[in-house]
Amino acid sequence: MNRTILLAAVVAIIVVIGVVAVLVYRNETVVQKSTGSTYYPVTVRDASGRNVTLYTSPSRIVSLAPSDTQVLVSLGLGKELVGVDYYSYLLLKYLNATSDLPQNVTVFSPSISPNISGIVALRPSVVVDELGLIGDYSTQLSEAGLTTFYTNADYAGNYTAIEKSITTLGKLFDRNTQAVELVNWMNTRIHSYESQGDTSVAYLLWVNPDHTFYTAGSNTFINTILNLSGGVNVFSNTTGYPVLSPESLIVGNPQIIIAQELTNLSYTLYMINTMPGIANVSAYTNHRVYVMSQNLPTFLLDEPGPLSVYAIQMINLAIKGDAPSYISSAWVESELNVTLPVF
Repeated sequence: MNRTILLAAVVAIIVVIGVVAVLVYRNETVVQKSTGSTYYPVTVRDASGRNVTLYTSPSRIVSLAPSDTQVLVSLGLGKELVGVDYYSYLLLKYLNATSDLPQNVTVFSPSISPNISGIVALRPSVVVDELGLIGDYSTQLSEAGLTTFYTNADYAGNYTAIEKSITTLGKLFDRNTQAVELVNWMNTRIHSYESQGDTSVAYLLWVNPDHTFYTAGSNTFINTILNLSGGVNVFSNTTGYPVLSPESLIVGNPQIIIAQELTNLSYTLYMINTMPGIANVSAYTNHRVYVMSQNLPTFLLDEPGPLSVYAIQMINLAIKGDAPSYISSAWVESELNVTLPVF
């Protein structure tokens, strides 16, 4: 009898201990999940094909490309950015959104090569950059002991590639939910702004002194925007960003010309007006030449990030004849109400 009672008591004690252990475990798990500590370490494959592992939640991030900075700020990581490139800061300044960054954020001067010593001095948890922009300097960044993660949105040919970059960054930084919200935000606006049409458009990315010019081919992100805006790229028979002759513009004979501002508006118009054979181009004779200022409008079209959805609306208004011949930042801000969402 005593043995039975003793056995029952032991069993009861074991049960109590087990219940307490489970409750403690559950409580600890909830606390860990709320702080995000259970998410890390995490390993994510970047655009270069490398598996990048972060062992703790990164609190000091450096972003060296405007397309990446847009995404990071939208994912709610703006205050974790200790360093950004000059053009990222300039874009946020156009949007009056520099308050999304720390007050003491380091802004790197524009340069072909990254300021590696300056980046190292910031002691970043990770450096995010575009694979196509970093070039041969990726090795130097690694040799400096920096953890790097490369995206490839700048060479995206469509919005699917941009959304993939967003979800990848969301996974790396434990912002999966925010990444989904950002992608949904973009798709809502794409569907709202997109338009069907067959207006032929020539985009002049840059005009050289000899009047040859850079444009965008069929496999580029800009081509996708032209199509979604109700236009047809007259240079869709090319790929990448080729340099073409003035004769190509005459042969293409676009209904609309959209040119990126060069040094200033006067010089841009001079280069277009003096282009050989321009008088034979429909867009020129019908006064359908639009020049985008080299600040916010150009950023919207040239940077394949979340804000690029506004470029669809901007180009569509030009195609419909509802945009001024000089598309300025002031006009874009007033007509498009450009805002960078933060989730």
